Amino acid sequence: MRYSVKQYAQALYEALHDTQAKDQEKILDNFVAVLKQNGDLGKFAEIEDEFTAYEKTTKGIKTAQVTTARKLSEHEAGKLIKEMNDYLGAKVELKQKIDAGVLGGVLIQVEDKLIDGSIKRNLQDLKNNLSES
Repeated sequence: MRYSVKQYAQALYEALHDTQAKDQEKILDNFVAVLKQNGDLGKFAEIEDEFTAYEKTTKGIKTAQVTTARKLSEHEAGKLIKEMNDYLGAKVELKQKIDAGVLGGVLIQVEDKLIDGSIKRNLQDLKNNLSES
C-alpha cells in the first residue's frame, strides 16, 4: 500500500504528539526506517512541510500570506496579526512577501480568502469607475 505525504505527516504527528521527549528520537528513527522500507525517503521534505501545516491546523493556527510594497515594521505586523485574529477568529501567523507592484497598501491571502487593500487595486477601481461615467 502506498501512503500519501499527508498520511505520513499525520501519522508522524499523532505518534509524536503525546510522546515524552526521551521517546521521540526512537519514533523518528522508526519513521525513517518505514520511509526507507517503502522507498519514500525522497519525500521527507514534503512530509516535513505537511507535518508543519497539519500541526498548525490542529492548533488552530492559520497562515496569512501578506504582500506589501515594503517590509512591515514589527508594530505594523503586530497590529495586522491582532486584526486578522479578530477577523478570522483564529490565531494567525504572517508570511510576508514584498512586491513593489502593489504600490502600497496590503494584499492578504488566507486559505481561499483574498483581501485586496492595495493601492494598485484602488487605482484600478477608480479608473473603471471613471470609464463608466
